[in-house]
Amino acid sequence: MSAKWSVGMGLLVVAFVAAAGDKAAEPVRFYANARVVLDAQGVPQEVQANEKLPPAVRGVIEQRVLQWRFEPARIDGEAKAGVTYVFLDACALPLPDGGMRMALDYRSNGPALAQDALIASPPLYPAAAVRAGREGSFRVVINVGKDGAATVGRIETRTGSLKSFEKTLRDWVAAMRYVPEQVGGMPIATQLAMPVDFMLEGESMRRWVREDRERAAQSHGCRAVAADPDPQRPVVLDSPFKPRETG
Repeated sequence: MSAKWSVGMGLLVVAFVAAAGDKAAEPVRFYANARVVLDAQGVPQEVQANEKLPPAVRGVIEQRVLQWRFEPARIDGEAKAGVTYVFLDACALPLPDGGMRMALDYRSNGPALAQDALIASPPLYPAAAVRAGREGSFRVVINVGKDGAATVGRIETRTGSLKSFEKTLRDWVAAMRYVPEQVGGMPIATQLAMPVDFMLEGESMRRWVREDRERAAQSHGCRAVAADPDPQRPVVLDSPFKPRETG
């Protein structure tokens, strides 16, 4: 997954160069995330986009997210300020005059992966499962602790046999590290659900860790970049900060 991120950033830079040279630039899809500091009314006070993004892209993302609104987290019925992390599917179209049109699709918000990672690295395909030609599809519920450590809540089998993949999935989750959300200045525990597919194709194996709506969101954003620069679509996930306005 990290390779996919690097390629996306490289294409984004190339697209800006092409636009500057008066060549036709194509929309470029990429992932983005940002740290968002919220007040007790759920209004963003500070937005810091991932520093791996080009400065122009970071500026657009930060200005857009500053306009968003969230339902605040509550403790004993009292609204609290806090920190969450938003994740976006983005599509940028560099313009010949040096400007840019960008479409952003809200994908989720919650705790962030450590070291500014955008997508979790996929688990290794168990060698025994490869030799036996076994495949499987699972939904892994992950508990993220206040210290950022991850543990398996449960594993739901969609297809295949869990026995062939359970140890790999548990080891994979145990190696993850997160930056937790904060409520009232204190880190909080949260729960995530992540689909994981183990698939063989010919003699090589392909594995993905993906959000259910990821491809649709990306395609929507890239189709919209030429006509509608703001195609956000709110999705509420397991975070105490629920998105209310992302347009």
